[in-house]
Amino acid sequence: MIKTIPIFFSLLVMLCAVSASEPPLGMWAWKQAHFDTAQARSEMLDFCKQEGISHIDQHVSIHGGVIKNADALKCLIAQAAQRGITVNALRGDKAMFLANNYERTLNAIKALVAFNRTLPEEAKLLGIKFDVEPYLTAQWKAGGEQRDRVILEYLNCLTRARAYLKIHSPGLELAVDVPFWWDKDEYTVNFEGNIKHFVHHIQDCVDWLGIMSYRREAGKIIRLVEDEIAYASKQELARSIAPSMETSNIQGKDAHISFGGVPSEQFRLALANLRATYEDNPNVRCIMLHHYGSLHTYLMGD
Repeated sequence: MIKTIPIFFSLLVMLCAVSASEPPLGMWAWKQAHFDTAQARSEMLDFCKQEGISHIDQHVSIHGGVIKNADALKCLIAQAAQRGITVNALRGDKAMFLANNYERTLNAIKALVAFNRTLPEEAKLLGIKFDVEPYLTAQWKAGGEQRDRVILEYLNCLTRARAYLKIHSPGLELAVDVPFWWDKDEYTVNFEGNIKHFVHHIQDCVDWLGIMSYRREAGKIIRLVEDEIAYASKQELARSIAPSMETSNIQGKDAHISFGGVPSEQFRLALANLRATYEDNPNVRCIMLHHYGSLHTYLMGD
């Protein structure tokens, strides 16, 4: 027995080393109700511990420059930090990056920067995450010059956000969620004298991307993000890509993009394959899971 103990611990150390080199897990959380009470915070953080999730993009409501439930958000960040979980303030709206919304968007950033300054050093926001889907706007759908204008306004807004954070809160990360198809040639754009794919311009502006690479097979997800990972590698953009998986219960022709509706074992196998594929990959930040509400229902069966 004495001789087997060192062998056991050696194997344990090896297993821990392997798992530690795999990309961690993150998830979106869209509802205020996920953190506005002590019980809700405890339930979400317990779920994170159970599933090995170490990052949360928590949506934050801001009206007139005032953060809704700021005290509860502060508690979430503090309690998450105690468990080794980072938190982003998540903001989302299809028109948020249009020029006529610049002031409102920047005011929200200012409110979050001011809020973050009130937090202790050991429990601050990791960053600000924007989930902006301009292709849902009428301007984008019109195509042509109107779509091109939307793309340039999106990039201009990101550039302004980055410039503000660089001056006023350089430690606060800037991140966005993007669809997987902005790397196609039809989305090539000239921005500030540089001609490249829309998503590559975005990569130049932010710390990291959550890519909505929603498919049920690991191989398909890998293919949908390979261009962005290749660009990140070429530009030495460390920890800047987060492939993502969907678990909402989607019906109809788009059901194939989500694991909702198929056995959870299929999801866990695909997730394990993704993490193994990106083991030791310096450009992959994490695997993002969409989203807490559906994920909890899907995995817990409630």
